[in-house]
Amino acid sequence: MPTAVLWFATDAFVDSDLQREERVNENIGGAALAHWLSDQLRVAGFAAGDPFAEDHGWDFEIKTANGTYLIVCTIEDVSDEERQACVQINVGKAGRAPLEPDDAILERVTTLLEGQGAIIDPQ
Repeated sequence: MPTAVLWFATDAFVDSDLQREERVNENIGGAALAHWLSDQLRVAGFAAGDPFAEDHGWDFEIKTANGTYLIVCTIEDVSDEERQACVQINVGKAGRAPLEPDDAILERVTTLLEGQGAIIDPQ
């Protein structure tokens, strides 16, 4: 499954009390990021679904003619002063080549995150 992983530190995207209650893993957030990102992608014309909780954070899908993308959003508190965020983009279509830098969804997600002040660390 082709994957792109975007890491960044953030002070934004703090889960609400209700979102914290819905977490599968109480130590891993990402709901606020997943909801914001899916909303922004819908505005941009992508068929983004609603986020749902997983043990690794919050996921949502985007259906395209090229396959289904699974967007995984995770935020962990590294320390009292630092929160590390990760957005992982997976494409689940057999035989598809790895994500290219000009992949429309990868490009849009990167632009949206950078617009929020994220400095992407492509680890």
